[in-house]
Amino acid sequence: MNRLCAAFGFAAILAINGLLVSASAQNIQPNREQGTAPQLAKIAVSAVKAGDYPISFTQGPSWLKHLGLTVSQTRMGQVGGTDSVPAATHGKQQISPGASTPPGDLNSIMQRFLVTFRPGSKPASEILDEKFTVSGSDLYRWNCQACHGPAGQGATPEINSVLGPVQGTSPALTRKRMEARGLDVDDDMVQQVSELAEGSLRDRLQHGGKSMPSFEYLRADEVEALFGYLEKLADVPPTKRDGLLVPESAARVGEHIVRGTCHICHDATGPGSGHVAMMQGTIPSLASIPKEHSLSGVVHQVQYGSCGMMKITGGEVMPAYPYFTEEEIAAVYLVAYSARP
Repeated sequence: MNRLCAAFGFAAILAINGLLVSASAQNIQPNREQGTAPQLAKIAVSAVKAGDYPISFTQGPSWLKHLGLTVSQTRMGQVGGTDSVPAATHGKQQISPGASTPPGDLNSIMQRFLVTFRPGSKPASEILDEKFTVSGSDLYRWNCQACHGPAGQGATPEINSVLGPVQGTSPALTRKRMEARGLDVDDDMVQQVSELAEGSLRDRLQHGGKSMPSFEYLRADEVEALFGYLEKLADVPPTKRDGLLVPESAARVGEHIVRGTCHICHDATGPGSGHVAMMQGTIPSLASIPKEHSLSGVVHQVQYGSCGMMKITGGEVMPAYPYFTEEEIAAVYLVAYSARP
């Protein structure tokens, strides 16, 4: 990954290197070029304080460290797949009553933020909080896909599939299962069994499990939209949650990915990598990344994974996450930046 030479350089790095491609228009194809470009706005990293853009950041050691595992000992965080993000991701707009023009999607919001960014800038901070709508599939990509895979099947025997538990929440599928076992069922029994299954699934999201972290940071409307997409993955007959959209901001997108994916392997705070440590595969803390690496370098690392040299020298190897868009990774970078000590 490229080093950050004491300059933010967001606007030029993104615009010139093609890092702001609309996800709503086409599949994202990561830019493989890592050339330099003139910077439209230079802002010293040290000039911006963590409090300038307050975002709820994750804390403590990584989930793998909590479990006493290394990256090579588990599939957690590594089964997200190799497909790019779908073309129609978070392209919907949330229009406020009385608004003269609709707000943009994540792509346009990030473009305007990078142009207006200044340390302590209120307009820039307000841009990060502008709302657009996302779907349950987006929430799944950000929070679940790294462990449960794009189709929800997990990585058995270590990581369970989500499909069976979700199918258990459907009264129609529950009735079919019970009747196939020769059970004499009625509507009340079917409803009770499916409600218990849904309650168990919600409890697992809220409190986690033996090897699964808690997702207590999800709002109630986010949980409903996520359930709607899980039902689609599990071929459950459509419910009122099917196709639900929820309002999010660029800051919240970054928070989802940091807490739902990055924190699996990365500690929240602590030492960075350094050149030697990076070559040895040491996992840097999230808060250290924007201090030591450029945004373009982080985008490339996330979408393509560890470089060949890191794989040769051994140590922990980072998988690729091509299903995150460049704009989403930029939002992650801002979240990690805001948490720098």
